[in-house]
Amino acid sequence: MSEEARELVVRLMIVCAAVSWLVILWRMNNNEQMPNFSFRNLFATRDGGYPDRVAIMEIGSWVGMTGALLVLTLRNSLTEWFCAIYTGVFVLRGAHSAYLHATKPPFQGTVTTKQESSSQTRTVGDGQ
Repeated sequence: MSEEARELVVRLMIVCAAVSWLVILWRMNNNEQMPNFSFRNLFATRDGGYPDRVAIMEIGSWVGMTGALLVLTLRNSLTEWFCAIYTGVFVLRGAHSAYLHATKPPFQGTVTTKQESSSQTRTVGDGQ
């Protein structure tokens, strides 16, 4: 296979993968069995009214790093270091977020937990 044909095939595969992911996200967004997922929440606040700075930075950094990954792959200069950084950045961000949510004290007020068969309400105090 010539170099031009190989590049064309790789680029078509990248376009197919991107379109597939957009279709997956669109179907997840419209799926009634997934009420907590919203495509808009990837870049907006929970109520969907305003852009969320942190979400835009995360999506922007992911798009930028993925673009760099694709360019390095097409130029045959992809290194293990870049792959480790690409994976590590997002894994560390997820671990840091999980740590912050696990160690953050609960807020004051009323928390309502709803399940299929029952609903519970409890009051969260300041721990005194």
